[in-house]
Amino acid sequence: GQCAGGAGVIPSRRALLASCALFQDLGDDASALEDLARVCEEQRAAGGEVVIDEASEGDTMFVIGAGSVRVQKRTVYDDAYTVTVLEGSAAGFFGELALLDRERRSASVVAQTDCEFLRIRRDRFEEWGNRHPAAGLRATRRIAQYLAGRLRRANADVVTLFSALVEEIEQRL
Repeated sequence: GQCAGGAGVIPSRRALLASCALFQDLGDDASALEDLARVCEEQRAAGGEVVIDEASEGDTMFVIGAGSVRVQKRTVYDDAYTVTVLEGSAAGFFGELALLDRERRSASVVAQTDCEFLRIRRDRFEEWGNRHPAAGLRATRRIAQYLAGRLRRANADVVTLFSALVEEIEQRL
């Protein structure tokens, strides 16, 4: 279910955003942080509910206010496996790539428990960045740094998998 705008499911939108790694640099810009909190929408999901479906079009990022979610991928045989679990207690977030591009979702996200989220749509994030260019640049840089870290880890995983494959082939020869 969704609780767009209005009365608070999440006690303090501003505090939640300030505790999220992607927006922690905004703490010294109260008006930008307050405006970002204002343009967010609130959403709830029951345990087991699919919040994001892999390969669907996405335009929204989520910050977890309460609960936990499983990030899942599908194998070539259509089996789901859990990539990671994200917790609201750590101001977890997902879907941040959707703020930057218009590609399909790279994973599914399923509520593991009853959850509360702040969601930020791409168009509202872009409008917010236009109103607060310095804060928008800091937030976009944080997203880029986070994505760069994920890319570096993925590259290391590819090297590890390739090395294991070569070793397996050599043993069979």
